[in-house]
Amino acid sequence: MTDDLFNTATDEVNRLVTELSETKETLRDLSGKLTRIETRLKRVFPQAFAKRAAEKSSERQPSGTEASTLTPETALRLYEELVEHARNDQVEAVREKLSSLSLPDLSFLRRELGASLGKRKPSAKVLIEVILGRVRESVMLSKHTNRQQLVEQSGSPKDSPKENKED
Repeated sequence: MTDDLFNTATDEVNRLVTELSETKETLRDLSGKLTRIETRLKRVFPQAFAKRAAEKSSERQPSGTEASTLTPETALRLYEELVEHARNDQVEAVREKLSSLSLPDLSFLRRELGASLGKRKPSAKVLIEVILGRVRESVMLSKHTNRQQLVEQSGSPKDSPKENKED
């Protein structure tokens, strides 16, 4: 191990740090060699690796998972209905409607809306909050659009007298 029986703590730590960095370097070399060998094998025997990739993908999907009952069209209709309820200040009705959906349906609706989860796990509570966020965005955007239409419709006659006064 060490040549000197009376190493200080600092000497011992420095020796361990050096040994650790050498071990890491050795592992990097081994990993690189394994990667090169695997790459060459994939080039020579692509059919052997294709079977393993198919086996791994089938193992990842548990057989007991439910499928969504929503289609893109029904998801859009449901979303429009939710937005309409939210416009009428019926947020609790929106929340109840979302709570009645299954987890796969909530997940499908979230994907259709393009809402991301970030690093959160897709629980029903998280999905409902994400979808509610999209509903609120739609309500806010539609209010802005409606306001702009009102300004354009009623703004023309009112603006003309002001312009005449300035001339």
